[in-house]
Amino acid sequence: MEKKPVTSYIDYRVFLKEYYEFEKTHTRHFSHRYFAGKAGISSSSFLSRVIEGKRNLTRPMIEKFCKALKFTESEAAYFKNLVLFNQAKTAAEKTEYYTLLRSLKGIVKEAVLDANQYDYFKNWYTPVIRELICLFPFKDNYAQLAKLVIPAVSTREAREAVELLLKLKLVKKEEDGRYVQTLKSIAADNHIMHLAVRAYTESMIKNSLSAIQTFDRDKRHISTMTLGVSEQQYKALFVELEAFKERVKQIVTGNDEATQVIELNFALFPVSQNIKNRVDDYDYE
Repeated sequence: MEKKPVTSYIDYRVFLKEYYEFEKTHTRHFSHRYFAGKAGISSSSFLSRVIEGKRNLTRPMIEKFCKALKFTESEAAYFKNLVLFNQAKTAAEKTEYYTLLRSLKGIVKEAVLDANQYDYFKNWYTPVIRELICLFPFKDNYAQLAKLVIPAVSTREAREAVELLLKLKLVKKEEDGRYVQTLKSIAADNHIMHLAVRAYTESMIKNSLSAIQTFDRDKRHISTMTLGVSEQQYKALFVELEAFKERVKQIVTGNDEATQVIELNFALFPVSQNIKNRVDDYDYE
Protein backbone atom coordinates (compact mmCIF):
# COMPACT_ATOMS: atom_id res chain seq x y z
CA MET A 1 0.00 0.00 0.00
CA GLU A 2 1.46 3.34 -1.10
CA LYS A 3 1.32 6.32 1.24
CA LYS A 4 -0.24 9.25 -0.59
CA PRO A 5 0.20 12.93 0.34
CA VAL A 6 -2.71 14.69 2.03
CA THR A 7 -2.98 17.03 -0.97
CA SER A 8 -4.20 14.13 -3.11
CA TYR A 9 -7.37 13.81 -1.02
CA ILE A 10 -10.67 15.67 -1.17
CA ASP A 11 -12.16 13.93 1.91
CA TYR A 12 -10.20 14.20 5.15
CA ARG A 13 -11.89 11.14 6.70
CA VAL A 14 -10.73 8.98 3.79
CA PHE A 15 -7.22 10.38 4.26
CA LEU A 16 -7.23 9.56 7.99
CA LYS A 17 -8.54 6.05 7.33
CA GLU A 18 -5.84 5.29 4.77
CA TYR A 19 -3.18 7.01 6.88
CA TYR A 20 -4.08 4.78 9.84
CA GLU A 21 -4.09 1.62 7.71
CA PHE A 22 -0.67 2.47 6.26
CA GLU A 23 0.91 3.31 9.62
CA LYS A 24 -0.64 0.23 11.24
CA THR A 25 1.03 -1.90 8.58
CA HIS A 26 4.43 -0.19 8.50
CA THR A 27 4.94 1.15 12.03
CA ARG A 28 5.40 -1.16 14.99
CA HIS A 29 3.16 -0.46 17.99
CA PHE A 30 1.06 2.05 16.01
CA SER A 31 -2.53 2.17 17.28
CA HIS A 32 -5.39 4.53 18.02
CA ARG A 33 -3.98 4.96 21.51
CA TYR A 34 -0.53 5.74 20.11
CA PHE A 35 -1.99 8.40 17.77
CA ALA A 36 -4.03 9.92 20.60
CA GLY A 37 -0.86 10.22 22.67
CA LYS A 38 0.99 11.98 19.86
CA ALA A 39 -1.96 14.38 19.39
CA GLY A 40 -2.37 15.06 23.08
CA ILE A 41 -5.91 13.62 23.14
CA SER A 42 -7.20 11.74 26.17
CA SER A 43 -9.65 9.51 24.27
CA SER A 44 -7.96 6.60 22.47
CA SER A 45 -11.08 6.02 20.35
CA PHE A 46 -11.35 9.60 19.08
CA LEU A 47 -9.52 8.95 15.77
CA SER A 48 -11.73 5.98 14.92
CA ARG A 49 -14.86 7.97 15.71
CA VAL A 50 -13.72 10.79 13.40
CA ILE A 51 -12.96 8.32 10.61
CA GLU A 52 -16.42 6.76 11.02
CA GLY A 53 -18.07 10.19 10.81
CA LYS A 54 -19.32 10.09 14.40
CA ARG A 55 -17.22 13.08 15.48
CA ASN A 56 -16.09 16.27 13.73
CA LEU A 57 -12.86 18.17 14.23
CA THR A 58 -12.90 21.57 15.92
CA ARG A 59 -10.24 24.11 14.99
CA PRO A 60 -8.14 23.38 18.11
CA MET A 61 -8.43 19.65 17.38
CA ILE A 62 -7.30 20.23 13.80
CA GLU A 63 -4.09 21.74 15.17
CA LYS A 64 -3.55 18.69 17.38
CA PHE A 65 -4.06 16.35 14.44
CA CYS A 66 -1.59 18.32 12.31
CA LYS A 67 1.00 17.91 15.07
CA ALA A 68 0.44 14.16 15.33
CA LEU A 69 0.50 13.78 11.54
CA LYS A 70 3.82 15.69 11.40
CA PHE A 71 2.61 17.93 8.60
CA THR A 72 4.69 20.64 7.01
CA GLU A 73 3.23 24.15 7.11
CA SER A 74 1.73 23.83 3.62
CA GLU A 75 0.34 20.35 4.33
CA ALA A 76 -1.21 21.62 7.56
CA ALA A 77 -2.85 24.50 5.69
CA TYR A 78 -4.30 22.07 3.14
CA PHE A 79 -5.57 19.68 5.82
CA LYS A 80 -7.18 22.51 7.80
CA ASN A 81 -9.10 23.79 4.77
CA LEU A 82 -9.98 20.23 3.75
CA VAL A 83 -11.59 19.60 7.14
CA LEU A 84 -13.47 22.91 7.02
CA PHE A 85 -14.61 22.14 3.45
CA ASN A 86 -15.92 18.68 4.37
CA GLN A 87 -17.68 19.94 7.51
CA ALA A 88 -19.13 23.11 5.98
CA LYS A 89 -22.90 23.46 6.38
CA THR A 90 -23.71 25.80 3.49
CA ALA A 91 -22.86 25.91 -0.20
CA ALA A 92 -21.24 29.32 0.27
CA GLU A 93 -18.90 27.96 2.94
CA LYS A 94 -18.04 24.92 0.84
CA THR A 95 -17.25 27.13 -2.16
CA GLU A 96 -15.02 29.37 -0.03
CA TYR A 97 -12.96 26.51 1.39
CA TYR A 98 -12.80 24.65 -1.91
CA THR A 99 -11.40 27.78 -3.58
CA LEU A 100 -8.74 27.91 -0.86
CA LEU A 101 -7.92 24.24 -1.40
CA ARG A 102 -7.40 24.82 -5.09
CA SER A 103 -5.16 27.82 -4.47
CA LEU A 104 -2.73 25.77 -2.36
CA LYS A 105 0.29 24.45 -4.19
CA GLY A 106 1.13 20.79 -4.62
CA ILE A 107 -2.32 19.55 -5.61
CA VAL A 108 -1.80 16.30 -7.47
CA LYS A 109 -3.42 15.24 -10.73
CA GLU A 110 -6.46 13.60 -9.14
CA ALA A 111 -7.40 16.85 -7.39
CA VAL A 112 -6.71 18.90 -10.50
CA LEU A 113 -9.15 16.72 -12.42
CA ASP A 114 -11.84 17.42 -9.85
CA ALA A 115 -11.03 21.12 -10.12
CA ASN A 116 -11.50 21.03 -13.88
CA GLN A 117 -14.83 19.29 -13.47
CA TYR A 118 -15.80 21.98 -11.01
CA ASP A 119 -14.83 24.66 -13.56
CA TYR A 120 -17.20 23.16 -16.13
CA PHE A 121 -20.26 24.01 -14.04
CA LYS A 122 -18.80 26.99 -12.17
CA ASN A 123 -19.59 29.34 -15.07
CA TRP A 124 -23.13 28.96 -16.39
CA TYR A 125 -22.10 29.79 -19.95
CA THR A 126 -19.64 26.88 -20.37
CA PRO A 127 -22.37 24.22 -20.88
CA VAL A 128 -24.15 26.71 -23.18
CA ILE A 129 -21.03 27.16 -25.30
CA ARG A 130 -20.52 23.39 -25.39
CA GLU A 131 -23.88 23.09 -27.13
CA LEU A 132 -23.48 26.21 -29.26
CA ILE A 133 -20.11 25.50 -30.90
CA CYS A 134 -21.43 22.19 -32.18
CA LEU A 135 -24.34 23.84 -34.01
CA PHE A 136 -22.31 25.74 -36.60
CA PRO A 137 -18.71 26.15 -37.85
CA PHE A 138 -17.79 29.24 -35.84
CA LYS A 139 -14.17 28.99 -37.08
CA ASP A 140 -12.72 30.05 -33.75
CA ASN A 141 -14.38 33.46 -34.02
CA TYR A 142 -14.68 33.98 -30.28
CA ALA A 143 -16.02 37.51 -30.55
CA GLN A 144 -18.96 36.22 -32.60
CA LEU A 145 -19.45 33.26 -30.28
CA ALA A 146 -19.53 35.53 -27.22
CA LYS A 147 -22.31 37.65 -28.73
CA LEU A 148 -24.45 34.62 -29.53
CA VAL A 149 -24.69 33.71 -25.86
CA ILE A 150 -27.64 35.26 -23.96
CA PRO A 151 -26.80 37.26 -21.97
CA ALA A 152 -23.60 37.94 -23.91
CA VAL A 153 -20.23 37.03 -22.39
CA SER A 154 -16.81 38.49 -23.13
CA THR A 155 -14.54 37.23 -25.89
CA ARG A 156 -12.04 36.06 -23.28
CA GLU A 157 -14.72 34.08 -21.44
CA ALA A 158 -15.82 32.41 -24.67
CA ARG A 159 -12.24 31.45 -25.56
CA GLU A 160 -11.50 30.09 -22.08
CA ALA A 161 -14.71 28.06 -22.12
CA VAL A 162 -13.76 26.38 -25.40
CA GLU A 163 -10.24 25.72 -24.13
CA LEU A 164 -11.67 24.09 -21.01
CA LEU A 165 -14.05 21.94 -23.05
CA LEU A 166 -11.14 20.72 -25.17
CA LYS A 167 -9.02 20.10 -22.08
CA LEU A 168 -11.77 18.01 -20.48
CA LYS A 169 -12.32 16.24 -23.80
CA LEU A 170 -16.00 17.12 -23.72
CA VAL A 171 -15.69 18.32 -27.31
CA LYS A 172 -13.16 17.63 -30.02
CA LYS A 173 -12.14 19.62 -33.06
CA GLU A 174 -12.44 17.86 -36.42
CA GLU A 175 -10.02 18.32 -39.30
CA ASP A 176 -12.49 20.62 -41.08
CA GLY A 177 -12.58 22.92 -38.04
CA ARG A 178 -15.97 21.84 -36.76
CA TYR A 179 -16.49 20.92 -33.09
CA VAL A 180 -18.38 17.80 -32.04
CA GLN A 181 -19.40 16.55 -28.60
CA THR A 182 -17.70 13.46 -27.25
CA LEU A 183 -20.55 12.83 -24.79
CA LYS A 184 -24.22 13.64 -25.21
CA SER A 185 -24.87 14.39 -21.55
CA ILE A 186 -22.97 15.12 -18.37
CA ALA A 187 -24.08 14.15 -14.87
CA ALA A 188 -22.73 15.16 -11.46
CA ASP A 189 -21.20 12.08 -9.81
CA ASN A 190 -19.35 13.34 -6.73
CA HIS A 191 -19.69 15.99 -4.03
CA ILE A 192 -17.38 18.42 -5.82
CA MET A 193 -19.54 18.24 -8.91
CA HIS A 194 -22.72 18.63 -6.86
CA LEU A 195 -21.32 21.79 -5.31
CA ALA A 196 -20.59 23.24 -8.75
CA VAL A 197 -23.94 22.13 -10.16
CA ARG A 198 -25.68 23.97 -7.32
CA ALA A 199 -23.87 27.18 -8.28
CA TYR A 200 -24.72 26.56 -11.95
CA THR A 201 -28.40 26.01 -11.13
CA GLU A 202 -28.55 29.22 -9.11
CA SER A 203 -27.07 31.14 -12.05
CA MET A 204 -29.60 29.69 -14.47
CA ILE A 205 -32.48 30.55 -12.15
CA LYS A 206 -31.23 34.14 -12.09
CA ASN A 207 -31.09 34.10 -15.89
CA SER A 208 -34.69 32.93 -16.02
CA LEU A 209 -35.69 35.97 -13.98
CA SER A 210 -34.08 38.31 -16.51
CA ALA A 211 -35.67 36.33 -19.36
CA ILE A 212 -39.09 37.53 -18.18
CA GLN A 213 -38.07 41.06 -19.19
CA THR A 214 -35.77 40.17 -22.10
CA PHE A 215 -38.03 37.95 -24.22
CA ASP A 216 -41.59 38.40 -25.44
CA ARG A 217 -44.07 35.86 -24.13
CA ASP A 218 -44.13 33.99 -27.44
CA LYS A 219 -40.36 33.41 -27.09
CA ARG A 220 -40.33 31.97 -23.56
CA HIS A 221 -42.55 29.96 -21.23
CA ILE A 222 -42.37 30.90 -17.57
CA SER A 223 -45.26 30.01 -15.30
CA THR A 224 -45.99 28.96 -11.74
CA MET A 225 -48.59 26.90 -9.88
CA THR A 226 -49.33 26.94 -6.14
CA LEU A 227 -51.03 23.73 -5.03
CA GLY A 228 -52.14 21.90 -1.92
CA VAL A 229 -50.89 18.30 -2.06
CA SER A 230 -50.52 15.20 0.09
CA GLU A 231 -47.14 13.59 0.76
CA GLN A 232 -47.94 10.87 -1.76
CA GLN A 233 -48.90 13.40 -4.43
CA TYR A 234 -45.71 15.37 -3.78
CA LYS A 235 -43.63 12.25 -4.34
CA ALA A 236 -45.64 11.48 -7.47
CA LEU A 237 -44.84 14.92 -8.88
CA PHE A 238 -41.13 14.24 -8.38
CA VAL A 239 -41.47 11.03 -10.39
CA GLU A 240 -43.43 12.79 -13.12
CA LEU A 241 -40.77 15.50 -13.44
CA GLU A 242 -37.99 12.93 -13.73
CA ALA A 243 -39.98 11.05 -16.36
CA PHE A 244 -40.57 14.26 -18.29
CA LYS A 245 -36.84 15.09 -18.21
CA GLU A 246 -36.13 11.70 -19.77
CA ARG A 247 -38.79 12.40 -22.40
CA VAL A 248 -37.11 15.73 -23.22
CA LYS A 249 -33.79 13.94 -23.71
CA GLN A 250 -35.43 11.52 -26.11
CA ILE A 251 -36.97 14.37 -28.11
CA VAL A 252 -33.68 16.23 -28.65
CA THR A 253 -31.27 13.28 -28.90
CA GLY A 254 -30.03 12.71 -32.41
CA ASN A 255 -31.25 16.09 -33.62
CA ASP A 256 -28.86 17.19 -36.38
CA GLU A 257 -30.88 20.27 -37.30
CA ALA A 258 -30.57 22.23 -34.04
CA THR A 259 -30.16 25.99 -34.53
CA GLN A 260 -30.39 27.32 -30.98
CA VAL A 261 -29.49 26.51 -27.37
CA ILE A 262 -32.25 26.79 -24.77
CA GLU A 263 -32.48 26.39 -21.01
CA LEU A 264 -35.25 24.32 -19.44
CA ASN A 265 -35.54 24.85 -15.68
CA PHE A 266 -37.58 22.83 -13.20
CA ALA A 267 -38.53 23.94 -9.70
CA LEU A 268 -40.65 22.00 -7.22
CA PHE A 269 -40.44 22.95 -3.56
CA PRO A 270 -42.67 23.45 -0.49
CA VAL A 271 -43.92 26.93 0.44
CA SER A 272 -45.47 25.86 3.74
CA GLN A 273 -44.77 23.53 6.64
CA ASN A 274 -46.24 20.03 6.52
CA ILE A 275 -49.18 20.10 8.94
CA LYS A 276 -49.45 16.30 9.17
CA ASN A 277 -49.28 15.14 12.79
CA ARG A 278 -49.15 18.78 13.92
CA VAL A 279 -52.88 19.45 14.31
CA ASP A 280 -52.45 19.95 18.06
CA ASP A 281 -50.21 22.94 17.35
CA TYR A 282 -53.18 24.92 16.05
CA ASP A 283 -56.08 26.45 17.95
CA TYR A 284 -59.22 26.36 15.79
CA GLU A 285 -61.55 28.01 18.34
